[in-house]
Amino acid sequence: MPIRENRSLKFWSCCAFALALLLPGLSARSEIPTILTDTIKSGSGTIDLMQDVTAAELGESLSDGTLFLGVDLNESASGLEKSTSQGVAIKEIELIITTTQGELSFSTFYTNTSAMIQEAGSSQADEYHTLFGQTGSSQISGSTAGFDLATFDDVIEIQDVSYTGEILDAKIIVTFLDTTNNAGDNEEFFDYSAGFEEFAILSAADANTLDTANIGLSEAPSTVAYTATTPSGGDIAAPSGAPEPHWVLLGAVPVLLLSRKKRR
Repeated sequence: MPIRENRSLKFWSCCAFALALLLPGLSARSEIPTILTDTIKSGSGTIDLMQDVTAAELGESLSDGTLFLGVDLNESASGLEKSTSQGVAIKEIELIITTTQGELSFSTFYTNTSAMIQEAGSSQADEYHTLFGQTGSSQISGSTAGFDLATFDDVIEIQDVSYTGEILDAKIIVTFLDTTNNAGDNEEFFDYSAGFEEFAILSAADANTLDTANIGLSEAPSTVAYTATTPSGGDIAAPSGAPEPHWVLLGAVPVLLLSRKKRR
């Protein structure tokens, strides 16, 4: 009998040790939402990610190959735009990561709305990804202390991010579309003003909450034409890949107990 009790104690000690190893990682994942210091003014600019996150935190947020960015729009509520609905169009976004293996560039991005818009200097309209928002906070809430998701409006996903080596530096170059303002309602609505657009790194779950809220869409002028799609194919909240390790471990405990019973 003492031998059995000793084995049982060892078994549960191993389980506790394994869970203890997993807990730091779970804590780090919950703290990913981070407001970034750099903002975008007058349509373009560079965001230095390393001012606000460590290499380890950035690596964790890129673990599934996608960087989720929350965007707080601060557009002028004039013309077709108003306090309850405003928008901008994105021309280019580039994530540049420097690692011990070299410099890498990623420019594939996604938002869940797009529109046909004529760029300044162009004679025809093309399709661009767009962002919607509103003035002030929304009715949604964040999931971590010190981070208010309600102050953000929309989500940009920078996709297909893959790198080797240790991260040394990372920045994002953002360029909004300069529209032909007299070409039509889309061009007037999705132009940009001189307001500061604020960004944050989001967890996948918070990105899904913000994206599916569709802030500013219902109040958009009826003359503004856009296409809305399901956020990232509808699979933001549950990143692809294996289940979280702690669930795997907890699921394995009954199996181990059953195995021990059979051996007895």
